[in-house]
Amino acid sequence: MRHRRPRDGTLPHFGRAPEPVVASTLMAWRHALLISMLLLVACSVPEPPPAPAPATPTAAPSPPTLVPRRPEEAATAFFDAWQQGQYSAMYDLLSADARAATPRDLFARRYTNIRDGIGEVKLTVQQTGPASTSGQVPFRVTRTLALFGEVSETNTLPLVQDQTGVWKVAWQPGLIFTGLTASSTVRVTPDASARGRILDRNKKPLADNGSILAVGVVPGEITDEAMLLSAMADVLGVPAETIKQRYQGGQPTWFMPIVDRPGSDRPDLEAKIGSIPGVALHDRPARVYPLGPSAAHVVGYVAHPTADELRALASSGYDESDWVGRSGIEAFAEQQLAGKKGGAIQIIDQSGKVLRNIVEKAAEPGEDVLLSIDSAIQQAAFEALGDKTGSAIVMSTGGLHDIFAMVSNPSFDPNRFITGLSDEDWQALNGPDRPLVLRATEAAYPTGSIFKIITMAAGPEKGVAKSSDRFECGLDWNGLPGVTLHNWQAEGMLNLSEALTESCNPAFYEIGLKLDQLDPNILPTYARLFGLGKGTAVRGVHEVAGTVPDPAWKQQQIGEQWTTGDSVNLAIGQGYLLATPLQMANAYAALFDGTLTTPVLMPGLEGQALGDLKLNPSTLSAIRDGLSRVTSTPRGTAYYAFRDEKLPILAKTGSAENENPDAHAWFVGFTPPDKPGLLVLVMIEGGQHGGTVAAPVARTLIDTAYPLIH
Repeated sequence: MRHRRPRDGTLPHFGRAPEPVVASTLMAWRHALLISMLLLVACSVPEPPPAPAPATPTAAPSPPTLVPRRPEEAATAFFDAWQQGQYSAMYDLLSADARAATPRDLFARRYTNIRDGIGEVKLTVQQTGPASTSGQVPFRVTRTLALFGEVSETNTLPLVQDQTGVWKVAWQPGLIFTGLTASSTVRVTPDASARGRILDRNKKPLADNGSILAVGVVPGEITDEAMLLSAMADVLGVPAETIKQRYQGGQPTWFMPIVDRPGSDRPDLEAKIGSIPGVALHDRPARVYPLGPSAAHVVGYVAHPTADELRALASSGYDESDWVGRSGIEAFAEQQLAGKKGGAIQIIDQSGKVLRNIVEKAAEPGEDVLLSIDSAIQQAAFEALGDKTGSAIVMSTGGLHDIFAMVSNPSFDPNRFITGLSDEDWQALNGPDRPLVLRATEAAYPTGSIFKIITMAAGPEKGVAKSSDRFECGLDWNGLPGVTLHNWQAEGMLNLSEALTESCNPAFYEIGLKLDQLDPNILPTYARLFGLGKGTAVRGVHEVAGTVPDPAWKQQQIGEQWTTGDSVNLAIGQGYLLATPLQMANAYAALFDGTLTTPVLMPGLEGQALGDLKLNPSTLSAIRDGLSRVTSTPRGTAYYAFRDEKLPILAKTGSAENENPDAHAWFVGFTPPDKPGLLVLVMIEGGQHGGTVAAPVARTLIDTAYPLIH
């Protein structure tokens, strides 16, 4: 089976229909065909024979029926029933002549179809004056329509007395809409609004309104059905029986869509099946995503509204053929992008001539949305990740933290939601690789050693460490009774900045121990000061909060007391700590000027200061000094990836142990250190080593992105 978007089709206009029909502009998948963008309400059919009498005399009696002795009584009863949608009760009030001309089922269907077809949300009918001596009652009907708003018109209800003196409604179709007759119809012609584009910082489209290729069949033009089915099945990868099912039932001249393909497939399809009688290739408007998988998570994708969504969206004029944003910016900015639909409700005769315009409204196109993303950097980041599972972020430092690129892999092609997804595609999208997840903001991980800047900030600020302190960075650390913790390699005696450069675990175990002895909440508090444990407040994409563990959290979530070992583990970014890549990128961006600021993805929604780190200049200087040697000295953990780099880069690598056999690999760095520039973060799931796996990806990104923004 294919999961397909609705398709346009073309049908001939109808004249007088054999029974009332409402046919608004619907896509082909709704009813297998599009009925000429017409909402048709046709005239009467012969009255069916009367229903047989009840089989048993013990049936429950009907409630007493109102016997109108005055015109106003009949009018009030008719109007009340109309407002409540009780069309059978309305019919009971009709005169004998009206009933003879219009059977009950036709009467009810006509009201129902018009109500539903025009998108009626509310109806009010009010008598506007006294009845005339001849039984004419003036009234006003006001409809609230999902697409057109409030529409009112005045009319007159004709009443006649029957032989017993009871007033009845001399009904005719003009009581629904003035000017409507038994032989004329109501036509609803929607005017769709163009969806706004999503643009990068240079106004290059990330989501645009283009066209796709609808591959279909015109049944009346088929000369060799077996050959057509065989060729189409082979080229399109769709079973022959499925193709036949999709065009069966179509009239000879109708275009019956089979599949959608990207417009770029036209030359190949024309060469292979374009000359076969009965095959037709039609271009039609569609949402297109020029960068495909490269920007899929940020830009998002569109889909048709679900039944539940339609209940909320129907009042805004949406129907099941519309597109709505399902993720990313497409979802976040739905109201801005969608615009407002328009159209017209008209009464037409059998030839299609307009007899009356009931209401008309011009569509309002959606607004474009501008992002901070740079298409070239976004594409470069996606290509740099290659087949590695993880994420990459490029953002500015200083002032506003504009996001130039944010990619996640595995990814998906948002264009496939337009052209159609197979069962296998759906299974892959919802499989264990989680390609729909934006790993930069929707996945939280242990951070490993890139957390050490936070420990290094807390230690000096709380007086448990100084920049001049020296630490024994051997293979083992025995600061906890009965516990031996390890270092990744023996490094000798190092001061605090050198310990950050070489990622010496024992130095940070020692600081974590002393902070815990002072107060076990200190390190968690500093983690929150750097923005962990809560969203970054970025607008436009969904993000998770991550976890900053502390004594209260552990007692509540794990049911255990906090231990000194928890603080020691937290000091190197392990244990229960979880953070998103964007949180860590933002934390490092704060080291540029000491201020934590909301990242900016949509320039119109400016970032805001989230808080001052309030670090002493000496503490900040020691951290920056340690970071500067990570890429510039042979003992730095990212030196070999950057040994010939001309830009001064402050960076940190990390290898975070997790529930999987292989550690996560992190790199985060920014350049230059003394003026606004850019920051790059790369996170590779199961990459093992930040310096050898994540750092080379970051190097490629820095070399590509820096010239583009300077």
